[in-house]
Amino acid sequence: MKEEVLTDQQQKFIVVFIASLASFLGFQAVSEAIRVYQIDYFLSVSFYVYLFLVFWQSFVFDLELRATYQWSRLDNSFWEAFKKRFHYLLEFRHFLNYQNYLILPGIIYWCTIILLYLNPFEILLKQAFIVGSTLALTVVFWYSRTIFYRHIEHKRNARQFLFRAKILGSYIAFAATIGISHYFGFDVMSAAIAVFALSYLLFHQAFFQHNALGFTSTVAMVVGAFIVAVTAAIVYLVWNANYFSAALAVTAVYNTVWGYIQHKHIDRDITRELVYEYLAALFVILVILVNTTNFSQRI
Repeated sequence: MKEEVLTDQQQKFIVVFIASLASFLGFQAVSEAIRVYQIDYFLSVSFYVYLFLVFWQSFVFDLELRATYQWSRLDNSFWEAFKKRFHYLLEFRHFLNYQNYLILPGIIYWCTIILLYLNPFEILLKQAFIVGSTLALTVVFWYSRTIFYRHIEHKRNARQFLFRAKILGSYIAFAATIGISHYFGFDVMSAAIAVFALSYLLFHQAFFQHNALGFTSTVAMVVGAFIVAVTAAIVYLVWNANYFSAALAVTAVYNTVWGYIQHKHIDRDITRELVYEYLAALFVILVILVNTTNFSQRI
């Protein structure tokens, strides 16, 4: 009888810890690179850290494939597990499914890189980005291993943790999009298209998580992403240089749109009172933002 060295939970902890540590150290490295304006080093480190995270997810995370190696005979069984892992991922259906695992962490990672690029000398602000994004990635890494295929079985707290990480990811994405568009002088159409693409990807990943993809859901995703993109276009035209508060306004609209879509097409428990609650919360957030924003300030 073979004795397991590590339990599944311990293995999961080690896997997530390594992924989180790699993310944190990678962010720190690119932050230092942009502070001294080493653009080549900044880009190369960003790319290689992301490649490692993709590899770590694809090889170690369990996509309905249990590990087959045993510590007592590591040499033979490790390579057997290695071959089965990539044979599994190279099957077209499984490969397409796996792309959904990469959407949220990819958006969080690359949009954080953009925000670090836009704020090269703001040490405290960059540390806030690094810590917040690392925590969000840790939550995504921890729950993405099982929550996609056993979503209903998970406790409400687990789903709420992943939802909050997704909201933070959407905020980071919209802040990076609006900020980089202002920085390089992109027109409003380019910014709106980028927001549309990001919103659609986030909606798609959420529908996949709930195993609810289909024609109706695709229409809902397109319409929802279009509403968020139009909001972003308006915000891009009228807002001031503070793209962080601008992104908060877009995120509030995104959250409202997603709340309606989820209750309408997934939970199927939409009510008029629930719609009013979402709209009321959106109204309060927008009023606060508008009243605390100096619209005469420009870049």
